[in-house]
Amino acid sequence: MKNWNFKVTSGPKEMGEKLESSLGGVDRFVLNMNSDKRNTVRFKIRKRLSLPFEINTQNNLIVKGKILKGDAENETDVEVSFSHHPLAKLLIFGHIILGLSLFTGLFLKFASNTYMFIVGGLLLVIGSLLWIHMRRDFDKHVQEYKNLISGILE
Repeated sequence: MKNWNFKVTSGPKEMGEKLESSLGGVDRFVLNMNSDKRNTVRFKIRKRLSLPFEINTQNNLIVKGKILKGDAENETDVEVSFSHHPLAKLLIFGHIILGLSLFTGLFLKFASNTYMFIVGGLLLVIGSLLWIHMRRDFDKHVQEYKNLISGILE
């Protein structure tokens, strides 16, 4: 999870309207917005996944943010946090846990088949490679969202 804070010169309601008009009608984005009585607008942005295997190739971050009334008169604070999609985490940890369970099954003599050793090792390697790939792409996708949000709100 990564956090990002910045300030803008408009009010929270205007910022919420800008986000809604820019991302509300776009097919690939899902935008959920809530506003409360204290001039706070909360939003959540994510991209839709058309196919299950897009979790590895597409921008799969969930962006949660708050637009708060700042201390100064014409100032608004924007707090944004970035996290991985839960399906991406499930995919990675599923491969790693299944690979480790098959791999350790051989050492505990639950299975004496060498094919289980090979399959367990492959699942462990695939999970590790997915983890490395997702960590590398995380920063790139965070920067894309930062450019998108700052371009909309400023």
